[in-house]
Amino acid sequence: MEFVTGYRAEVLDLAELLLGWHRVQAGGPRDGHQQRRQEGHVRRLPPDPALWLLHVLPNPRLALGLALPGGARGGARGRLCGEDALQLRDLQRTVTFLRLDEEDEGPETGQALVHVQRLLLVMDEHGTVMGLDFQLGAGAPPQPAAPPPLEQLALVLLGRSMACPLGAGEPRRPRLLAVGDPALHKSLEPLLPRLGVRLSPGPMRGWGPRPAFTFPSMRVRACHVCKSHGFQGRLAPCQQCRAVLYCSERCRAADWARSPEDAAHRAWCPRMAGYVARARQLADLPFSFAAEVTGDGFNKEGFLAARGLTRGYWAHESMLVRAPDYGVGLGGRKDWTPGPLQSGNPFEALRPEGGAALPPTSPEPPAPRTYFSSWREYYAWRGLPLGSPLAVLLSYPLSVYYIVTQLAPRHFPELNILNKQSLKIHIVETGKESDMAPLFWELSVLLPHVWLELLFLGGVLPPEADGQQLLLQRTETQGVRVWPGPAPKAKGGRGGLQLKFCAQPTPLLQGPRPDLVIGFNSGFALKDTWLSALPRLQALRVPAYFTECSEYSCAVDEATVSMATGGSTGPPHVNPFRSPFRQAGVDNAMPWYSNAFIFHLLYKGGAGGPRQPPGPAPPPAPSPAHPEPGPARARRKEKRQNRGGRRRK
Repeated sequence: MEFVTGYRAEVLDLAELLLGWHRVQAGGPRDGHQQRRQEGHVRRLPPDPALWLLHVLPNPRLALGLALPGGARGGARGRLCGEDALQLRDLQRTVTFLRLDEEDEGPETGQALVHVQRLLLVMDEHGTVMGLDFQLGAGAPPQPAAPPPLEQLALVLLGRSMACPLGAGEPRRPRLLAVGDPALHKSLEPLLPRLGVRLSPGPMRGWGPRPAFTFPSMRVRACHVCKSHGFQGRLAPCQQCRAVLYCSERCRAADWARSPEDAAHRAWCPRMAGYVARARQLADLPFSFAAEVTGDGFNKEGFLAARGLTRGYWAHESMLVRAPDYGVGLGGRKDWTPGPLQSGNPFEALRPEGGAALPPTSPEPPAPRTYFSSWREYYAWRGLPLGSPLAVLLSYPLSVYYIVTQLAPRHFPELNILNKQSLKIHIVETGKESDMAPLFWELSVLLPHVWLELLFLGGVLPPEADGQQLLLQRTETQGVRVWPGPAPKAKGGRGGLQLKFCAQPTPLLQGPRPDLVIGFNSGFALKDTWLSALPRLQALRVPAYFTECSEYSCAVDEATVSMATGGSTGPPHVNPFRSPFRQAGVDNAMPWYSNAFIFHLLYKGGAGGPRQPPGPAPPPAPSPAHPEPGPARARRKEKRQNRGGRRRK
């Protein structure tokens, strides 16, 4: 059993959700008799005191090339995104956006050109989305009959939104509905009594998408087995572990009887109960907003929009603010650069709208041989209020700092890493952290006397990034100077940060040996590239640390390492510098946080440091690389020593 929570771009889940809803909507009443039965059903639903809104949003500029799995006509039951779709650019296999007001070569071969003339959106006054539909125009796939008029499309959509709300809650009907289009308002006036809904006296005016507009409920839960969404039927967690969601007894039984046995839920259920029990510990954070962002129903889009966190590095945290490239034909990246550097301050892109940026240096350096081990300590030294959400993005450089200053010295004391004047770190199978590379300047603020070289390898890096370099160095006025390209010979030494980028992971076995290898939110079992990267690390035998989103992921990673190299992993350790944002599990209720746990590789042959965790952690499951219990090995060693002692006598 595998989960993609924490690894797949959220917009992919959103795209699959919208397509799933549209399939259900397309399977609605097909004749007058079925329509009347549905109308009678919704008239008996309990009333919702909240005002509902029906928006009609025109789309004059964008069309899309659409190729559903299994073919344009036969793919109704196919899934838009499989479990291996981890990146935004994977959406291009199915959807390509085209601008109608510009010359375009058209969609890729096999994709049908579709023009969505209007989007119909039903929501309540709190912003919860109840349903949506599209009015397709020229270029749409052939229809068995003429498309229904807009008012008929809206009436069917309203009935479905009441009987099966997309966003959340039980079926219900609104007491009052406001419509955003005057013509549609007039057309619906004689029709809405059939649904038991009263129409507002006049059409709603002046509404349009605004930067602060959010969809608080677009992460709809789904069945772990068949992936049916919550609006298609009631979901219930496993009765024993409460971690996995099922839509039926049939799906639950299928999950418990998976083959091979170690993939079945029967084998994982007791362990997953322990993972769910970790929720309180992972939510124990010092921030004033912790209760909000660690809750199971956390509305991340609303949190970001309310604080003006809609640009710069923050674009990578939002589904609704367009990140540098969605990879679906909306511009793309022609001139790739490692993160926005509009000024000499690498933290400028952290700044909220109307707020101040984090200063590029600290008023005073950290005390010698004193290292921070919590967000509270770090925030106090940096002068940040505990209401600042910067920890969400600074989790990446602070996790590296924690590995360098506290984990690596415990696991690899022979390397004496804290006495090094320079550190070469490879960040492998890089994710969105490569687009936020200047953030790692914070390592130079925390370790001002160390020369740092970070090489970002593979992962989501585009070909344009290959070979690019950037040098950040402190100036005499406590600012930061940015040098494009390699470090000038005269500018080497302490207190600088060299950033390098390689789109291919081959340099792991070439050039100078790195001091450390680090991977963020790795997901070994979800990407085939790890099956070749892990043996390279085994051959290099360099200290390698990885973060994960959940304790479950650490267990899966350990099994993958054993299969790929014959080695194992150290016990997972809760990362004190994890992101405070809880990630919603679509098909599960486990607690997921970016960079939540850290573990290191134990290489075949004994390299990799002791197996003892650096702090409290649950005992790991027996590793395939060490199947014999520790006490048995100790007794055998004692017998050999006794025999050797008798021979010496």
